[in-house]
Amino acid sequence: MKFLASCRGGGFIFALAAAAAAGCRQEFVADAAATLRFSSDTIRFDTIFSPLGSTTFSCKVYNPGSKNLLFDEVRLRGESASPFRMNVDGRAGYSVGNVKLAKKDSLFIFLEVKKNQALLLTDAVVFVVNGAELPGRLEVVAYGQEAVVFDGDTLLRSRYTFTADKPYLLNGMVVVDSAAVVEVAPGAKLYFGAKAGIDVSGALEVAGAPENPCILSFPRYNDPWYSDATGQWSGVSIAATGRANVRCAKIRGARCAFAVSDTLNTATGVQLTLEKSTVAFAEIGVRISSGAVNANSCLFASHLSNAALVEGGRCSFYHCTFASSAPVALQSYRLRKKERQNNSYDTIPAPLDAYFANSIIHGKSANALSVREQKHPTANMRLTLEQCLVKLDNSYDLSNGERYAGIITQDPMFKNAAKNDFHLSEKSPAINAGLDSIAAMFPIDADGYDRRISHDKSLGCYAYRPQK
Repeated sequence: MKFLASCRGGGFIFALAAAAAAGCRQEFVADAAATLRFSSDTIRFDTIFSPLGSTTFSCKVYNPGSKNLLFDEVRLRGESASPFRMNVDGRAGYSVGNVKLAKKDSLFIFLEVKKNQALLLTDAVVFVVNGAELPGRLEVVAYGQEAVVFDGDTLLRSRYTFTADKPYLLNGMVVVDSAAVVEVAPGAKLYFGAKAGIDVSGALEVAGAPENPCILSFPRYNDPWYSDATGQWSGVSIAATGRANVRCAKIRGARCAFAVSDTLNTATGVQLTLEKSTVAFAEIGVRISSGAVNANSCLFASHLSNAALVEGGRCSFYHCTFASSAPVALQSYRLRKKERQNNSYDTIPAPLDAYFANSIIHGKSANALSVREQKHPTANMRLTLEQCLVKLDNSYDLSNGERYAGIITQDPMFKNAAKNDFHLSEKSPAINAGLDSIAAMFPIDADGYDRRISHDKSLGCYAYRPQK
């Protein structure tokens, strides 16, 4: 109360308020000798396709000094002719004026590449005080790459080869006619837009090599913002009359990487053969509604919904590694709408014949294998797993000896699953745990290593080599 009494004078209260405001006011000065520090001296964009722009990269600018700094402007040296766009703490422009940076504080600069045909793009972000540039600046570098562009849907009626000379940007569906033969040459790179993919009614030959794989992905595959993105393009769909042989390929970021169906019930032989390939970061790795698939020495990794979804047909997986958040799912029925006017569904019994040997099925789910068998006379499911490592909890019934033989339920002990390294570590229970006969049938692993050199029969797509 004494304090309140002593502060009754209006002039005194006004003086106190003015003094407090003066104490809180921060003065910003234009200091031509200021030193700035950057989280990176150079922003280097990964390879950008010339017809496309990029996503946004950022850099932090620090003021380590004891003064609050005022800049006349922060600008791209190339200004409107710059191949880059800039945003400084929420303000966009080639030049942003009256920029303040408090002592011991920082601000963000965001940069992106505009569409540009040049193969080398450079500029610098400079800080201007009293009309002169400060010594410190942020260098910006991007490397462009020429590409062959398919702007819309493309129907291929005869023989066509995607070569390795330049990458391809495909912004529509590539339809392989029933009479067409389409080859993807070793080292060829196909990058698909959001609504793009391949529909195969003819023949598709993806002929990569371990040292020179084919790439089927999306344009920003090497952008850190998109490195683990799924659903970026449609995928490869194989119809009843279609045949696809995919060897030594890396397929990444699709909605459904491979969809195989035989709606006509006329397919004979195998519609999709996968060898020594990686199918990663898809919503669904491979979906078999009907028809036939054979895969060996393949990695199916980091899928959002299912590494494999088998709803009918025939499939065989030898020396494959499934490592995803969602399980491998087998269900002996398919869903169809009863009527177009409503959302009700009906089940169609579907014969299913699935075989897994010398493979690993693992992931984050308690049970990495999901089997849903419809009780119906025509829903015939034949499932066989021989010498496989499968993540299963104690409630899973493995008593059916005709279905499950030599099942290991331990952790496979991958080298570094968090970094997508699914080679086997030295203590893995999968080492040399497979059938000799299967290892002899498929001696070359996903790396191109010959298992016969070390008499290896380890489970999964990679042979065990201590030096790997």
